[in-house]
Amino acid sequence: MRTVILGGGFAGLSAFKTHDSILIDDKDYFVLTHRLVDVVKTGNPEIAKIPYKNVLRATVKNIDFKNKKVITSGGELNYDKLIISLGYTQKIFPNTDKIENVEDALYLREKIMNARKIAIIGGGPLGVELASVSIQLGKKKDKVYLIEGQDRLLSFMNYKASNYALNKLQELGVDVMLKTKVDSISQGVIETSEGKIDADIIISSIGFKGSPLISELGLSNINSRMLVDEYLQSVDYEDVYGAGDSATTKSFIPMSAQVAVQAGRRAMLNAIGIEDKFRFKQYAIIVRIGEDYFGDLLGTFVQGKIAKLAEEYGIHRAVRLLNQ
Repeated sequence: MRTVILGGGFAGLSAFKTHDSILIDDKDYFVLTHRLVDVVKTGNPEIAKIPYKNVLRATVKNIDFKNKKVITSGGELNYDKLIISLGYTQKIFPNTDKIENVEDALYLREKIMNARKIAIIGGGPLGVELASVSIQLGKKKDKVYLIEGQDRLLSFMNYKASNYALNKLQELGVDVMLKTKVDSISQGVIETSEGKIDADIIISSIGFKGSPLISELGLSNINSRMLVDEYLQSVDYEDVYGAGDSATTKSFIPMSAQVAVQAGRRAMLNAIGIEDKFRFKQYAIIVRIGEDYFGDLLGTFVQGKIAKLAEEYGIHRAVRLLNQ
């Protein structure tokens, strides 16, 4: 039986290492998404890249589900079982920049280094980390704004984490604007519920969605995430499975590296007939401001060495997967 995996992120790589299969990715390296903000900070793309081993490099163009064929830039590939793990894309406002990959990170670094006024929309982990890096990078900044529509940063995390982030960013000089709605953006001007903001660079960090290819393929989806059942099986095709950020059940699966690793393994086991329902555990959500690590570990606020160890565990797990 031939099992083909589309996408070599945390989920795809986990599936690939679980059972003999073919993994297709459009890059020849694995991206440590944890490290993209570090690329912005340092300008070194290699800290977020690990070379792949035994991965077929090609771009997925289409899938013939009826005849079980993946059409790629390198030709067609037949499959018996297919695992779709194409990762995430960012939700963005028009006329803003994003950070989805290494190239985006390097581009943002150059813009941030030469900007005097920077606005970041969205106070989740990415927005918080970008704000802390932006205010310290390059020339002296007149203003770094972090705009959040809700009444606290890191709204899905522990309140202690939210307050910790707010205090740390304010100490650095970031202008944190809570309960502020963005109405429109054009030519470096943000119209908000609190008035106009001028900025040399405007960055979206308002959340994530699945791969646009999911919708283009006609698959049932929520937020461009392929809709799967509790066994991670596509609701449209019985020989197709989904894992990671590009797949979700109706009851929702979190978009995180640690959950993606669990989903990739379970999707592969189910695809080869070792069936069980997918049950995930979100162990930790860690954020960094400067050299301060903090966040949630099993629902409890942590900071310092414990938080740093929890963050590094996820990175080391990816490296181990690649080197197995």
